[in-house]
Amino acid sequence: MRFPIGKLGSVIKDFAISLPDILKTIADYPNAAYFLIFLVSLSESLAVVGLLVPGTLIMFGVGAVISTGVLSLKWTLVLAMVGAMAGDGISYWLGRYYHQRLKNFWPFKRHPRMLARGESFFQRHGGKSILFGRFIGPVRPVIPIVAGMLDMPPARFTIVNIVSAIGWAFAYILPGFFLGTSFAVLGVVSTRLTVLILLTLSAVWFSVWFFRKLVLFLLVQGPGWLTAMENWISSATPMRGAMPYIKRFLLFLFRPRRGEEYFIALLLLVALLMGFGFLSVLKEVVARDPLIQADRAVYHFLQSLRTPLGDRIFVSVTKLGDGIVNFWVAGSVLILLLLKRCYRTAGYWLATLFTAELLTRFFKWSLQLPRPVSLYEGVTAFGFPSGHAAMNTVLYGFFALLIARGSKSPFRWFPLVGALLISSLIAFSRLYLGAHWMSDVLGGLFLGWSWTALSGIVYLREPAEAIPRRLLGIFTLVMFFTVGFWHVQYRYAMDLARYAPHRAIQEIDSQTWLEDRWKDLPAWRIDLGGEREQPLTVQWAGSPEKLYEHLLSEGWSEPSSLHPKAFLEMLSPETRLQDLPLLPYLHNGYFEKMRLVRYQDGERLVFRLWPTGLRLDDPSVPIWVGTVEIQTQQEIAGWIAVAKDIGDYIRPLDLLSRSFGEEIWFREMYRKNAKCRRRDLSGRPIWDGRVVLVYSPDLSNH
Repeated sequence: MRFPIGKLGSVIKDFAISLPDILKTIADYPNAAYFLIFLVSLSESLAVVGLLVPGTLIMFGVGAVISTGVLSLKWTLVLAMVGAMAGDGISYWLGRYYHQRLKNFWPFKRHPRMLARGESFFQRHGGKSILFGRFIGPVRPVIPIVAGMLDMPPARFTIVNIVSAIGWAFAYILPGFFLGTSFAVLGVVSTRLTVLILLTLSAVWFSVWFFRKLVLFLLVQGPGWLTAMENWISSATPMRGAMPYIKRFLLFLFRPRRGEEYFIALLLLVALLMGFGFLSVLKEVVARDPLIQADRAVYHFLQSLRTPLGDRIFVSVTKLGDGIVNFWVAGSVLILLLLKRCYRTAGYWLATLFTAELLTRFFKWSLQLPRPVSLYEGVTAFGFPSGHAAMNTVLYGFFALLIARGSKSPFRWFPLVGALLISSLIAFSRLYLGAHWMSDVLGGLFLGWSWTALSGIVYLREPAEAIPRRLLGIFTLVMFFTVGFWHVQYRYAMDLARYAPHRAIQEIDSQTWLEDRWKDLPAWRIDLGGEREQPLTVQWAGSPEKLYEHLLSEGWSEPSSLHPKAFLEMLSPETRLQDLPLLPYLHNGYFEKMRLVRYQDGERLVFRLWPTGLRLDDPSVPIWVGTVEIQTQQEIAGWIAVAKDIGDYIRPLDLLSRSFGEEIWFREMYRKNAKCRRRDLSGRPIWDGRVVLVYSPDLSNH
């Protein structure tokens, strides 16, 4: 009986749905969660069942949940250890009871290599295989049953089982706990960025587990699926709706067989994922969704990190991706293919690059979205999508596909890795130099890879030509470095000036600011992910140094510097609030210019200022925006001490206002349409829309 073709999709879908549900259940029902943790650790170690249960991934997620204080770290570790011991113990006694008869049971009867691989591993490592096998995915659920089959002494097995279970629990729960704790600390800096990083790391962790399982699964089921699909395509069964079109599409892709079916399937997956990514970014930029705020935050953040050395490096990188270099590289490949009579490949090469250029220019012309700064003229003056990101992805991506096709070398994937590296570096250089918004670069990368994959699918459908891979690779590299070196040197000083940091300064008069223009300044701190954080309740006109000196005289103080010892002290819940590090905040990509603290009644008041790019013309002083918050000490799982913002922005603003006097004046204003929010069940901040305009007395005379 063949595994149904459609079943893999449903299995993946069910797993994608069930894993978040499992972790959510653990957080929502902590008492029942302990029993669930025991069951997961038991089933993950149980014979055969462990191949299907992502216990390692779930335990990592459980560790992250512990960092929130919902579960006890001690009891979670104990139950995970007990479950792991029980799972291996049950498997061991099954093997000891049934011995060789297990080979007649499913799934060992159908897949005898499972037991054979476990026996070979056990014979090589002996009793240590129980310890090693606990951390090796393919043999983990089989080793205990093999140990029983081969009559390993029970006492010896029990000792190794206990030791390995303890190590397994610590190895997979503590990393999640410490990662979750670190993000709980970093969450005050940028909530959405923290979530994004956590999701990315979780996705990488899941990908490693999933693809290891998928490869093993496909090695067994892949040939059967391909045969079943061909039988279905060849059948004359009448169909309705979209099924006939799907049938024709699969017939176009996978028949006749040319030994490249898996390569085509990979490109099809890339085309679907990258195409979806491009459409998602396109929707965001057209609808002006939160991605636009993230664009500005990332732009300002990278501009704040620029250095003269970094400018020189990334100007060189971005010039390597210019059109003139791409033209010579593409032309050299085309000429060499024509000289070697690879006319079909040359046609695909030219058509892929030409259509990619047309697509990029079409979207630029139709959307006409501006860049962060004006750099070019004509259609290229528009930003979305990034031409550098899109065209270098297509150029080197399709070139890597030409080199990799039909190659039997174990290094055949290196060109694809190289193409990914080159396109990513050039794309990042556009972000660093401020030539594009983040959405422009993402759109260019998604468009480039999706078009490369689609073109590659069509190209692989044609019979392969005898391409001189080595000659083509060497010749292209020589051309890339020769033309690239010349182009980097050509007008290098002018390009350094073109890509120099730009920051627009707008000037207004003081009376306009005090009466009306203060409303135009942002009402909320925007983190690096584009998310709104604390309200910006203070605007200061003047130098930060003057306000700094005045607040110091009123009892405020400078926070202690960030150093390794301060972070180590967070590991003790007995650490005083005064000794906890004050983490920096980002607003629109800028770090705060000034940070001051004040301690009273077991609380820490924190005042911060950021630049705005707005300046008064008479007298000429910059305007800054700031926020003041109250932090209290909080324990996480009884292990970690952190300083947490309580979300009240009315009381700290009153306390700050008392620090102003004859030397510093202030005026209270209210934002009527700032969507002010008060504390409710969702934990939203308390703010009444009040903004304090702070200035020197001599400002009121102008």
